[in-house]
Amino acid sequence: MKKKRNVKEKLIESAIELFSKRWYDTVSVAEICRNAELSNGVFYNYFKNKQELFEFLLKDLLDVFEKEFYQFYGNTVEEKLKSFFNIVFEAAIKYKPLVTIFREGQYRFPKYEKKLRNIYIDILGKIFDRKINEVDYIYIIGGLRFLGIMSSYGWINLEEKIFYDMIFNGIFEEKVKENLFNLNIRDCEELEKTTKQVLIEAGIELFSKKGFHKVKIFEITNYVNLAVGTFYIYFSSKEEFLREIVKQISRKTRFFISRNIPEHLNRLEKEIVGIYLFLEFFSKNRNYYEIIREAEFVVNDEVKKYYEDFKKGYLENLENIKNNNKEMTAMFLMGVSHYTGIEYLFENTIKNKEDFLIKLSEYLSFGILK
Repeated sequence: MKKKRNVKEKLIESAIELFSKRWYDTVSVAEICRNAELSNGVFYNYFKNKQELFEFLLKDLLDVFEKEFYQFYGNTVEEKLKSFFNIVFEAAIKYKPLVTIFREGQYRFPKYEKKLRNIYIDILGKIFDRKINEVDYIYIIGGLRFLGIMSSYGWINLEEKIFYDMIFNGIFEEKVKENLFNLNIRDCEELEKTTKQVLIEAGIELFSKKGFHKVKIFEITNYVNLAVGTFYIYFSSKEEFLREIVKQISRKTRFFISRNIPEHLNRLEKEIVGIYLFLEFFSKNRNYYEIIREAEFVVNDEVKKYYEDFKKGYLENLENIKNNNKEMTAMFLMGVSHYTGIEYLFENTIKNKEDFLIKLSEYLSFGILK
């Protein structure tokens, strides 16, 4: 029994190492076995295929989280939340490889994201001793998860006191004063239909339908009646092609939001309208959001730049905020938008985005302990 258990552990350790460094589709059973210095046949004594092993890792992380996250303590809501936040931030670092795997897992196998969401909501319900609504979940957990992950990757220096202040006291000095959603929305300007642009649009459509890994270059060129050689005039590889798509989606998103936010609004109102426009844009272009989520595991450097460009825009325009750490504030707000997008576009948990955003504006003004 001991020998079998050790073999299984070797397979699991090998899988964690490989899946945390590369995306799911590029890792094979043979490679997992080779990395573990085991024969291929041994694998099937423990797992029927790669997917079963991958899902085993997702379940394992959820089991760990469920055991550790409930260890919060304290006498007041604030004390309990601080304890819980520390546990989550520490887990993001302690289990970084598995957290990285889970980020892809939540995209490929959404049922595990739903299970994690339920754990978070149950914990918040116990802390607040009341039913948790969607705004509670997004404001508290969206910022928490995003900052925890980004700090574990070294993309931001986490100051826990600043995070507590944003959660408990809000971010903006202002309040929402008027009806924000009666907008005359202008679409993005159409890009010139050059051969390069035709290829990019074909790639967007095919990647969103089949996924990056399953689409071959000849399929992209065939889709628009071009020769394969034409592709290589503009792009050296499929990965470079995806990078260009991510850059274009980033530019289009930021342009759409910036051109449609009325200038006379205060900074909080602009934030709320910005999230509204973010949801409008990706509702019309769901394929863009799916591509960005997959690209995070294929061309991580380009997706990091995607987030950096959004952060830069925030840093240039953040004003009338209650703390002096603009970088953390920007990342917190990006986390709120990111998880709002997931819940609204893919999970359908936000039924009325206008009502949701008005309630969110109250948290952004006053925090959760008003």
